[in-house]
Order: sequence, then structure tokens, then C-alpha cells
Amino acid sequence: MLLAPRCADDAAMQSYAVLWSDPDDLVEAGKLELEPNALCFEGSRGTRAMPHVHRVFYEDIESVHVGRGLRERLAGKPALVLKLAVGGPLRIGSINGPGILTELAERLGRLTATKLVV
Repeated sequence: MLLAPRCADDAAMQSYAVLWSDPDDLVEAGKLELEPNALCFEGSRGTRAMPHVHRVFYEDIESVHVGRGLRERLAGKPALVLKLAVGGPLRIGSINGPGILTELAERLGRLTATKLVV
């Protein structure tokens, strides 16, 4: 039996409860962990039984900003918008409150060479 890959376990990693949406506007809920080289999203889409794991390498992030416009929001709330080198924008929304987006933006600023607009 094959198991779904999981994000690396590391006590130093920070984990966030988030929503995220890819360019196709498919919204997922789950957790986001900051790994040494990538963001690791683990969650589910609707009724999918197996967790879905998606990684975004820091080197692929071109810019980060807090999206407050109608099309950039997730669940009606501001979202952290990552412009990626390949594909389209990836939106991240907080489940636990808006302060997490600012904290996440600051941490991404230290982990990537991107200009942050908060």
C-alpha cells in the first residue's frame, strides 16, 4: 500500500492552518509548513480521501503581496498572493486570523529574495 507523501517533520518548522488557491481557483484547506527549501501545503479538496501535498520552492517565488482586491481574496478575506515563476499566482488565506498573513509574509521575506508588499 502506498502512502501519500507528507511534509518533512522538523521541530523548528512553523505550521499554519490555511486555505490556498491555485490559478484554477481550486480552494484547498489544510496546513502550510515552512521547510528549509520550500513551502509545503498539505490538505484536501472537497471529499478527496487522500491528502494532497504541494510544494512551492522559494526560488520559484518572484513576488509576494497582500491581496485586498476582490479577485485576490479567499473566502472574502485578504490573502497573501505569491507570483510564481511558472504557473500563475498562488493565494494563501488564514484560517486563524489576519495576523498570520503578516507573519508569514515576513518569514517569506527572510527565506526568499523577493520584494514584499504588505
